[in-house]
Amino acid sequence: MTSSPPDTLLTRYMPPPIPAGIMAMLCYSGTFIVVRDFAGVIPPAAITLIRCLIALLILYPMCRQGLRAQWPLIRLHWRFLALQGVLIVVFGNGLMFVGLQFTTAINGSLINSAEPVVIVLMAWLMFRDRLTLVQWMGVVVSALGVVYLIGRGELSVLQKFDLNIGDVFVFVSIICWSVYAVLMRRVPPELDRLNFLFCILAFGAITVFPFWVLEHLYYLPTPFTWTTLGVTGGMALFTSILALLWWNRAVEGLGASRAGLLLHLIPVFTVILAIWLLGEETFLFHAIGIGLIGLGIYLTTILKSKPADD
Repeated sequence: MTSSPPDTLLTRYMPPPIPAGIMAMLCYSGTFIVVRDFAGVIPPAAITLIRCLIALLILYPMCRQGLRAQWPLIRLHWRFLALQGVLIVVFGNGLMFVGLQFTTAINGSLINSAEPVVIVLMAWLMFRDRLTLVQWMGVVVSALGVVYLIGRGELSVLQKFDLNIGDVFVFVSIICWSVYAVLMRRVPPELDRLNFLFCILAFGAITVFPFWVLEHLYYLPTPFTWTTLGVTGGMALFTSILALLWWNRAVEGLGASRAGLLLHLIPVFTVILAIWLLGEETFLFHAIGIGLIGLGIYLTTILKSKPADD
């Protein structure tokens, strides 16, 4: 019989899995816009490292006692925690940031739309998980919605899809994201989720540090300005802490395969944020694409005959 995580203020007020996953996708959509906006200004390793350090400074006062109390458990599982930290911080988010320096928004979003299917594939390869026929229908419908939305309802837009090095980085990043999501079932159940988050951010920061040194010396120096602090500070709070906590909650509650469908909300929220913040116009293809994505998520996460992850 497995024990449950300690009952903390965080766990008591954590939202249910589906709302948590939706809020995480909203945060990631905002990050996508910010990283694209500051591409070539704040280099990717700098964004990754500084936001991790700020997040650790925010988290430490809240989990200092918990880390001390669970230190023997953390030492026992440090290899797994290090692996998860490297997968999500360095290769998941970090490589995505690198890819967005070189690829277009259309290319990056199209490749990212394959992540739910990659999660399903990884779950099957690693743990022999399976989806029902209805859930597979949800995967296909949601993917079609993403392609339709990004293609603006026109085949000619998709025909301009050209692969470049940035696309390769984005694809590798979604593979790492997928492995991280599937491995979430191996998190020790008694480990406090705030402590888990602190540990993976710490291991991620340690791993990305030498890459930041090389980037700073030989690629693009980090601009130590208030703009850099503001951008990375916002990402630390909303992406490194809140979004990751909510994403972990969604994966643990829904299973990796079903939670992965929520990733299709990223282009949906990106469109909404662009209309709201940038004043872009709305078109019919927006409604059709968002409707298809919503139907696919409903089929896969809500309308189900049996759990996707046993």
